[in-house]
Amino acid sequence: MATNIFSIGQSALQAAMAAQATTSHNISNGKTPGYNRQEVVQSSAGGINYGYGFVGQGTQVNEIKRVYNDFLNKQALASQTSASSLDSYYSEISQINNMVADTKAGLSPALQDFFSAVQNLASNPNTQASRQSVLSQASTLVARISSINDQLSSSSASVNSQITSTVTSINSFAQQISQLNQAIVKAIGTGGGQPPNDLLDQRDQVISQLNKLVKITTVPQDTGSVSVFIGTGQSLVAGDNVTQMVVTNSPTDVSRLQIGQAIPGGGTSTIPDSFFYDGGSLGGLLKYRSETLDPTQNALGRIAIAMGTAFNQQQKLGLDQNGNQGTALFNVSSPNLIGYPGNTGTTNLTTTITDPSALTTSDYTLSYDGTNYTFTRLSDNTKTIKAPGAFPVTLDGVTYSNGAAAPGPFAPTMAAGNTYKIQPTANGAAGFSLALNNTQLLATAAPIATSINATNNVNASMPASNTGNAIISNTSLDSSQYQQGSSVSFTAALDASTPPKMQLSAAWTGAAPVPGVTVNYADGTTASVTGATPFDYKSGMTITSGGVTYALTGSPAAGDKFNFAPVSANKGTATISTGSVTPAYLTTTTPLTKPTTLTYNSTAAPPVFNISPAVPAGGGTITHKDGTTTTIAGGATTLSYTAGDSYEISGVQFAISGQPGNGDQFTIAANTNAASDNRNALAMGKLQTANTINGTSFQGSYSQLVATIGNKTNEINVTNTAEKARLTAIQNQQQSESGVNQDEELAHMIQNQQQYQAAAKIIQAASDMINVLLSLGS
Repeated sequence: MATNIFSIGQSALQAAMAAQATTSHNISNGKTPGYNRQEVVQSSAGGINYGYGFVGQGTQVNEIKRVYNDFLNKQALASQTSASSLDSYYSEISQINNMVADTKAGLSPALQDFFSAVQNLASNPNTQASRQSVLSQASTLVARISSINDQLSSSSASVNSQITSTVTSINSFAQQISQLNQAIVKAIGTGGGQPPNDLLDQRDQVISQLNKLVKITTVPQDTGSVSVFIGTGQSLVAGDNVTQMVVTNSPTDVSRLQIGQAIPGGGTSTIPDSFFYDGGSLGGLLKYRSETLDPTQNALGRIAIAMGTAFNQQQKLGLDQNGNQGTALFNVSSPNLIGYPGNTGTTNLTTTITDPSALTTSDYTLSYDGTNYTFTRLSDNTKTIKAPGAFPVTLDGVTYSNGAAAPGPFAPTMAAGNTYKIQPTANGAAGFSLALNNTQLLATAAPIATSINATNNVNASMPASNTGNAIISNTSLDSSQYQQGSSVSFTAALDASTPPKMQLSAAWTGAAPVPGVTVNYADGTTASVTGATPFDYKSGMTITSGGVTYALTGSPAAGDKFNFAPVSANKGTATISTGSVTPAYLTTTTPLTKPTTLTYNSTAAPPVFNISPAVPAGGGTITHKDGTTTTIAGGATTLSYTAGDSYEISGVQFAISGQPGNGDQFTIAANTNAASDNRNALAMGKLQTANTINGTSFQGSYSQLVATIGNKTNEINVTNTAEKARLTAIQNQQQSESGVNQDEELAHMIQNQQQYQAAAKIIQAASDMINVLLSLGS
């Protein structure tokens, strides 16, 4: 029995030693990252039946248990990878948010200063100071857009750098997990199946570090190893085998890095960016790049393209200070076309931005299956399928064709299975630059001018064929007697008398009835004749007919003519607008002849304007005050009129209001006063508030960009704060269960010491009992 007691004491002593060693191990690793508290698990050693009952045999240590909650660990990993992704996203987007929203370094102040200079130019079109101010502010605007784009490009380069370093770290952690897998399997095998707690902690800690970089899924194996998967199930670690992650240049954008995995035997399998979006700093970087960085760069490019195109078009619709047609103010980039690596052959696909206001911030792909062409808008995966006969195709402001002239065909040549990526606005900001450096080339004037007939004019003329020396003088026009639109020619001829006398006769055109002629001779005598009746000529005579009065001196020769095409001042209250031109003015093949005269005819039913020359073959449109329109046929010689009507003919716009009098004339002519005209400059100023980009202005579009980034930044920040709070709560719960509490371990140490001392007393008592037995036997 004494021997049995000795064995019991010995088992108690060993259990106390194991407990003390485990407690000491806990205390020493209290600050070790990833360490889980350990505890000794004991059980009774059983008993021996002595007939009168079972006598216990002491205790035994079953295992050193790792206090570990798998459920909490998985929760922590899920929260951790999400928080890491949000951290990464927020770190990048906050920089862009600060940049675009900066009241001094952002685009808004540069836009405002540029348009202020344009408004000043409209007020002072003929001063070099106001012209130079526009070019200076345009240069500042270009520099500001370039600066913002450079910072966005720097952000893209930073993302590339972080992708590279992150993938390097992922591979390093994967190797560590593989090595720990090997060590754990070996330890379990040599340890009789007992788990190597410290190695398990080390592996979990490495997995935790890896999980911060990329969201992972772990699958425990029966051998004790663990398999690690990333993305949507791509294997990273399988036992002691590691699949290396690699970084390569995107085949459709060499400045962009993409992620893949090395294929055994060579080659790389690309993993789509979206597979990493669910978590990890890598996912945050990739999500930031696709959700914020790319759209921001495209949005800035869209503003640059829309603004450059609008101003260039307005420039071309005007005249510069020298009276020449305006040229482009800005250089504007074209869409970027990239062929996929697997394409075969070549293509004659052309892409042209024809409607900047319809541009989006998305990239596109165009593929051909041998029958139809499929356009895909990558931002929302919207597909548009077109047959070859549908080309040229205009989609979201970009026109696609093969560049052929009419009548086509216009479908591009592409090999079946080929795909091309189109980036309409990606290079918009980078390609935006100033094209003018000469102030005289700013087109502030409109190319046309309108006028009303404000004064009486007899428009006297003598043909070059006249051989006499008679001279017309002292002309005047009595508009109350003159029939607007009529003309008269006086012809000299010798009569049949002997000797023959020089006579004049009047020939009216467009006058009914034909006016008579009254003559006042220099000697005070007068004469009157009717119609075309000849009358004697005497030098210095004054002739009056149909409201036209003039004096004729000198000696006319037989056959000499004296012509008058009078125009009387308008009598009505009608006025004509200053006139403007539309983009059609630049492209029409049937331009309006300049000058063109409109003469009001109140005798027609209903009254009309006679237009001379006739309307060009392209025709035109009359827009009435109520918004309805009337088509003007090509070749028309009359235009209907209702007060307030506006007209557009071959890109020339003008409006007439008020009530014209019969014969009133209105003229559209070429502008000969470009130096001081400000109408095109005013049109440029109106571009500030025009809806030029998807229903909003340049400033409005930029404000939308700022708001979008600001809202996203706030959303990420709020979500990140909440996720971090959740992670902290989970980690605190983990620590309360699996972490080392020094006070608790100290109490365990004292308890273990007491247990050790008590076990020693058991052994001492057993020893004393044996000694008594030995003494009795001796």
